[in-house]
Amino acid sequence: MEREKYDLDHETARFRPLVVATAKRYAGRGANFDDLVQEGYLALLQLIPRCPRPELLPLYLKKRLPGRVRTAARREWKRDDLPLDAIEGTSSEPAAPPHEPITENLGNILNEKERHLAALLIDGNSQKEAAARLGITQQAVSARIRKMRNKLKPEA
Repeated sequence: MEREKYDLDHETARFRPLVVATAKRYAGRGANFDDLVQEGYLALLQLIPRCPRPELLPLYLKKRLPGRVRTAARREWKRDDLPLDAIEGTSSEPAAPPHEPITENLGNILNEKERHLAALLIDGNSQKEAAARLGITQQAVSARIRKMRNKLKPEA
């Protein structure tokens, strides 16, 4: 079975709104919008020829493009987490993690599990990533965060 030939210029222009909407969805937290748009176009160029039938192309791209852009955004988020000294190797002393003073101050209010969860979230992990590291569901992480917020609310 021979795959259909696509006019890539026409198809990339046709799916520009999908690329832009997907990039907007994942921009922020260190991932640049323009970089994600470029990643989206690169993904289009890779995905369009793989679609077996032209009539399935919109659905095919709608299902697969967000995953490609999300992966690129995660790469950017993780790259921005590294301090410049760690990349260049010019630091004379190791830097303390930025969450230590915060979690130490919470020691009187939060228990050990809650402090560990707070440290994971402060380090930039999503609820889903924190759940995977803790071996619990994302819903359980969300419930713990809600309890922590209630503990930390100032008494009115």
